[in-house]
Amino acid sequence: MPAGRVEPRMPGKAAAMNDWQPLAWQNGRQRPFAEAAVPVWDLGVVAGATISEMARTYGLQPFRVRRHLARLETSCRELGFALPYSTDELEQAAADLVKHNRRVVADSSDLGIVWFVTAGANRTYFADADDHPPTVCVHTFELPFSAWQTAVESGMRLTIPQQHQLPADSFPVHHKTRNRLHWWLADRAAAERRPGSRALLTDSDNHLTETSTSCFYAVVDDTVVTPGSGVLRSITRDLVRELCDRIGLRFRESDLAADIIAEFQEAFVSSTPCGLLPVAS
Repeated sequence: MPAGRVEPRMPGKAAAMNDWQPLAWQNGRQRPFAEAAVPVWDLGVVAGATISEMARTYGLQPFRVRRHLARLETSCRELGFALPYSTDELEQAAADLVKHNRRVVADSSDLGIVWFVTAGANRTYFADADDHPPTVCVHTFELPFSAWQTAVESGMRLTIPQQHQLPADSFPVHHKTRNRLHWWLADRAAAERRPGSRALLTDSDNHLTETSTSCFYAVVDDTVVTPGSGVLRSITRDLVRELCDRIGLRFRESDLAADIIAEFQEAFVSSTPCGLLPVAS
């Protein structure tokens, strides 16, 4: 192995299983997880042109995979990405990986399931770019529940940085993509301003939008309110709406002006890997 290179591995029990290694699925075939890679000439690397999805397991059983794959298919179609595999094939690939890779984690743990599709070869590098297909990959990882323990017990700290949510007329924020430099910068700015906090972005009209990884919700007049525009088409937002309906809570999508934060009775976030987390400040 070249000096300085860290070989990727799955956490958990795998280190003790020398004759076993986790798998990924890339462009139609399984391969060792450690060998899954995106070529340096791929637009997913060169331009950040990647559409992604993440589902998870509960009790090591995949949860709502079809909804995630339907969103992936819609995003590829609307953004003009080639998707050479059907959702049935991508669902089966994930099911096979979960069946194999679940051996790396304890029965009390769970797996994240990731699909991503790149835009293919960069034409600046290849005259025959059409001969180099997009990278389509499926992989899993053990969900790091300990990383969310403090937020579960004490609540998240959110900070509104100077960065704004990207405008919808220049970037399709309702699709789940890997082009996330603005989020990285926003989270870094938030942590520098208030250590331990994450960024909650506003749009150009000073309406709250979302965090880098989560939908945002406020409770206003005993109603759960979440931004409905300028945010990801969220699978967990749909689930929160279903849960509110089930237990008789009012729910609506509406603009939330940043200057009414003091009127919030409560606030929380939702995301696929960690579910619901309370917001403390």
